[in-house]
Amino acid sequence: MFTDLNSTYTKFLMKCNNCELYRLTKLYRDRLEQAIEEAVDGVSKLITYERQFSGQEHAEIIKLAESGNRRESSKLLLNLVIEKGALAQRAMWESFVIMHRSVPKLEKILKEMQERGSDSYMNTEQDFSKIPNHLKDVQQNHKKTLREQTETLRMKTNLTKEKVKIF
Repeated sequence: MFTDLNSTYTKFLMKCNNCELYRLTKLYRDRLEQAIEEAVDGVSKLITYERQFSGQEHAEIIKLAESGNRRESSKLLLNLVIEKGALAQRAMWESFVIMHRSVPKLEKILKEMQERGSDSYMNTEQDFSKIPNHLKDVQQNHKKTLREQTETLRMKTNLTKEKVKIF
């Protein structure tokens, strides 16, 4: 049964392009931070094995985890993965597939992703781009304030003459 789940999750990840993996990483970031806390050393080791982290980066993550800062360690891991790009993100997600049995939170995330399917994540981009009405009002008020503040633009030239332009 476990190999069935592994192959199901692996197939799902193979269908995802780099952009979709990035969206998944951003979408699940908070939950991933919590899930990784439980196994930050293992995830970091697997990503380092895939040559996406240097030995120094891995050591820094492990040092934080061993000093009791597992949350900071998982945040650092995710920041490094996002910073390093698509190959590191793919390596991270593949490590989740390997470790999902020992980390229930990862299992839950992978299961949810697989049930929703990759097409639903493409649609989330549209959902995020919609601005709520109350924020549109705030944006309009801000634009109005900026226009009022910059109606008169004073330009000083090298000859210290002042030119005033009114918009």
